[in-house]
Amino acid sequence: MGKPAENRFIYAIKFIACIFIVTTHARFNGPLWNIVFAIDHCCVPFFLAVSGRFLLYNRGMSNIYDTATIRLKTKNSLLRLLKITGVVYLVHLIFSFCFYMVKGSSVIEWLTMKFNLHEASIFFVFNSGRFIYDGSYVYDHLWYLFVMIYVYILIYIFAPVLRKWYKGLIVILLCLLFIGEYFQIFYPIRPFGINISTWYVLRNWLFVGIPFVLIGILFNDYVYKKGDISGMKIPAIVMTVGGIISSYIELLIFGGENYIYFGSIITAVGLLFLSECSSYKGWILYTLGKKSSSNIYFYHVLIIAVLDIMAQNGLIPWSVMAFKPVLVMIICFVLFCIKPLIEYRKRNS
Repeated sequence: MGKPAENRFIYAIKFIACIFIVTTHARFNGPLWNIVFAIDHCCVPFFLAVSGRFLLYNRGMSNIYDTATIRLKTKNSLLRLLKITGVVYLVHLIFSFCFYMVKGSSVIEWLTMKFNLHEASIFFVFNSGRFIYDGSYVYDHLWYLFVMIYVYILIYIFAPVLRKWYKGLIVILLCLLFIGEYFQIFYPIRPFGINISTWYVLRNWLFVGIPFVLIGILFNDYVYKKGDISGMKIPAIVMTVGGIISSYIELLIFGGENYIYFGSIITAVGLLFLSECSSYKGWILYTLGKKSSSNIYFYHVLIIAVLDIMAQNGLIPWSVMAFKPVLVMIICFVLFCIKPLIEYRKRNS
């Protein structure tokens, strides 16, 4: 049966994973960055798998199989996600608007730059493009939210055949992902006039979102059927560490262009097993993972953008920007972490 209690280990890992994502966008210099980059490639697949793990999970220790309940739980998750996405997207949209107005662009120029047919096609097909990022902040990290929206909608539609198809879909889509990554490295074809080496051609709802969310659902079913899997702790640790090592080796061999390594899959699955076999009794990482990790992921790119703008305008010495990863993490801690920690201590004192 699934655990009825809250999984603190998951939240602790989520916080750690968010820190790795921050240090990938605000990069360290030197060989250390390769290790960070390899681990970062495991983080979003893990987030997606966790979403799938708990999408149909019931604290009443029963799993969900009937179509009506699948659709009800998916609809509820989708509605919560739409609210979050609306707020986060609006904040980024306002930031972009202010940035371009200060630069002297007109409202029409800004609207034309961001919202046109070409950018719409990239957004709706690949979950990227200037709809969700532009020159004001240079990372399209919001793709994750829109990928989850797509996946939830598809699960809702195909709920009657979800468990008939999900194993096959995982295998087929991951195979297509790695075939595509092979072409990215060795034979960069141009399907529909788009270079397959362009990051969003493979990093989107189809090749990343669906398979990893389905891996989480498959894992949820496995735990429900098996019951106690506490004996998997050692294999889970081996899988997690082995996956990270594999990702690092793949990075050295194939370079950093690939978004998903084979080791990313191993690590994501290993962490899922580890989360069922391990307990975390501390409150700091748990609290930060539960209350702060999402905001850190959503807004750290804007913090990076503000620091870059300040440095470009002489408000911050460029020598200080050598410590940008540390600055970003400190600002994230001040903005998103202090209040939840204080509130937790007050509630439990």
